[in-house]
Amino acid sequence: MPEIHYLFIHFPIALFSSAVFCDILYVLTRKNDLAQTGWWVMLLGLVSAAGSIATGIWQDSLVGHLGSVMPLWINHGWVQLFSCFIFLCLFVWRIKNPDTLTHPNQKWVYTFIGGLAVTILFYGGHLGAKLAGRI
Repeated sequence: MPEIHYLFIHFPIALFSSAVFCDILYVLTRKNDLAQTGWWVMLLGLVSAAGSIATGIWQDSLVGHLGSVMPLWINHGWVQLFSCFIFLCLFVWRIKNPDTLTHPNQKWVYTFIGGLAVTILFYGGHLGAKLAGRI
């Protein structure tokens, strides 16, 4: 089987972190283009994450580590699924509450959760690199 998963994984990492970065910049500068960019980049991140998850599950069907590595916080697949779930929740939050990034309290909670999700995403990427023998 070709190692196609590696061709997909960098897109959600770059897109999710860029989306959160744009949202943080919007909160600090109030430039509307940054909020719109963050929304669209988050959407693209979710689409690309679907491809990464699909290719990861396909590749895992040969290895089988997804259900065998415990505890879950050292399982690359589960950590990445969890981070993608957080990003999906953030995206739904933005859709249901368009004023999230202008609300006095919600904007800080949203950006904190976004930063935490990026941290979890990077940690999951690190676990994946270890799993692949790249580090």
